[in-house]
Amino acid sequence: MLLSVIMPVYNTSATLGDAVKSVLEQRFSNFELILINDGSSDSSPEICDLLAKTDERIKVVHQKNKGLSAARNQGIKAASGEFYAFIDSDDRFDEEAFLNFYEARVQHEDMTMYVMNFDKVYGGISVPKKRSKNSIITEPKELIKLIFSSSGVAFYTWNKIYRHSLFQSVSFPEGKIFEDIVTTYKLAKLSSKTIVTTTVGYHYIRRSNTIVSSTFSPEYYDILTETEQLYALVKNDFPELKHVALQKLIESIISVGYKLSQASESPDTVAFQKRLQQDIQLYQNEIDNDKKIPLYYKIGLKLLKSDISSYKDYYKATLKKNIIGKQSESEDKFL
Repeated sequence: MLLSVIMPVYNTSATLGDAVKSVLEQRFSNFELILINDGSSDSSPEICDLLAKTDERIKVVHQKNKGLSAARNQGIKAASGEFYAFIDSDDRFDEEAFLNFYEARVQHEDMTMYVMNFDKVYGGISVPKKRSKNSIITEPKELIKLIFSSSGVAFYTWNKIYRHSLFQSVSFPEGKIFEDIVTTYKLAKLSSKTIVTTTVGYHYIRRSNTIVSSTFSPEYYDILTETEQLYALVKNDFPELKHVALQKLIESIISVGYKLSQASESPDTVAFQKRLQQDIQLYQNEIDNDKKIPLYYKIGLKLLKSDISSYKDYYKATLKKNIIGKQSESEDKFL
């Protein structure tokens, strides 16, 4: 088996069929599809079982609800392929995604990661991400630089296909909602040969009830704790990339700050505002000493520490204008 496709499923009965269809109708067919029902309370479990009866390539695993990371990890345990691909159960693969991957695999037998471009679909309107150049990358540091700088590569799991050996020492952090950030970094660091293509292979369907488009919740703070861990890893592994990791950390602070500024006052939001101010203070000297950090970011952070209501107005008047069009995928977490 060349490819194992892992699809976590949680209460997505309305979109599950289309997601599975996008896999089964691939022009390349040497794959298995593993559906991980993560304790769904709608009709998703029954749909998974029915789909498995229609195609022998489909496997179904049922488990108690443990979250996306645990479902992905369970899918990895059940997988038998040489490579792993991941898809969310409300998204779609392009019909030639696997064929393009296979052709790259034939040309590069030592390939350890394949990166495809993707688009985001807003109410039926497709918005492709900025294309990187078609490239062959053999230095992990160069791949990590590209992940930071290119929205067509980014810190997502589902626009990449991975040789199974990369997961021997890496798993998704369970209990986190921004599980892709550190995991993608660790996998990129291990990849000895990565093929990057400009061809769109994945369709990410934006929906209004997603984590990134919802208002603040305590779980949303994970984006900051994950980027803090990322920053620490990058500083240790690739000190020359410290600036880009610090800027991503600042973007996460800005994102959390804006969500908090929109939230109604409550004991939780007050506690998280204080926590955010403390986290900003931890990195204040590094931020002040980094001359590449834009001034509008530094002003925003100062406002977050002193007056979150003024920060909300500053974000709308200045920060949002400067953030739109940035190449990092975290742009979507602000909008």
